[in-house]
Amino acid sequence: MLRDARTSAGLTMRALAARAHVATSSVARIEAGTIDPTIGMLARLLSAAGRELEMVTHRAPGPEIADLADAWSRGPRGDRPDWTRLRAFLDHLALHPEQQGSATLRRPARSGSCVLDTLLAGIAEKICDDAGIPRPAWARRIPALPEPWATPGTPAMRKAIRVATPRELAQRGLSIDERSLWRERATVGA
Repeated sequence: MLRDARTSAGLTMRALAARAHVATSSVARIEAGTIDPTIGMLARLLSAAGRELEMVTHRAPGPEIADLADAWSRGPRGDRPDWTRLRAFLDHLALHPEQQGSATLRRPARSGSCVLDTLLAGIAEKICDDAGIPRPAWARRIPALPEPWATPGTPAMRKAIRVATPRELAQRGLSIDERSLWRERATVGA
C-alpha cells in the first residue's frame, strides 16, 4: 500500500521520508515488510504521498448464532428446535474453528421459544468453553428454563441422554445428548 502510494505520487523513498519527517530506513523497512508501522505512522506516510488512510470493519465471514433465532417450530409436544440447522452451524464451526469467537458474539433476537433461547445461550457457552475463550455477555443474561426440557424418548433413553448432556446445557435445564449436536470432527463433511 505504501509503495503504491509513493510511486503513484512520483516520490522516492528519501523524498517521502523527508515529507513525513521520518527516517528513509523506516520507509524502506515498511515497504519491505520487515516492520509493521503503527496506524499513526502509516497515516502520516500516506498523507505525505497525497493519500488518506481509511479504516473500515466488515462482518466476519461465516454463520453466527444470531442467525438461528428462527431455528424452531411449535408442535403438538411443544417447541421443537431445528436440529438440522443447529448441527449445520456447529459442523461449520468444527471445520472453521477460527470463527468460533465471532460466531457467538452477536445475541440472537428473542425467538419466541424459551427452549430455543436457552439452547442457543448454552450452545454459545459450550463453544466458547471448548475454545478457551470468554463466554459472550448476552448468554449470561439468558436464564435457565423454569421446567426441565428433554428430547423425547423412553425413560432409559432419557437417562442416557441426561448423562451425555454437556454441562453448559444441563445447567440450563436442557437434556440433549452432546452427539446429537456436536458430531465427531472426523465425520463432519464426510
